[in-house]
Amino acid sequence: DNFEWTYGYSKRFGIVYVDFKTQERILKDSALWYTDVIKNRSIE
Repeated sequence: DNFEWTYGYSKRFGIVYVDFKTQERILKDSALWYTDVIKNRSIE
């Protein structure tokens, strides 16, 4: 997640979800997909 100057923290995006209350990081599906791409050196 990221801070946006216009929207603050209300617009959330990225490959890791951050629970701001507990500071827990949770990998999103896109992070798991990206991990697979890097590991296999392929998009397929």
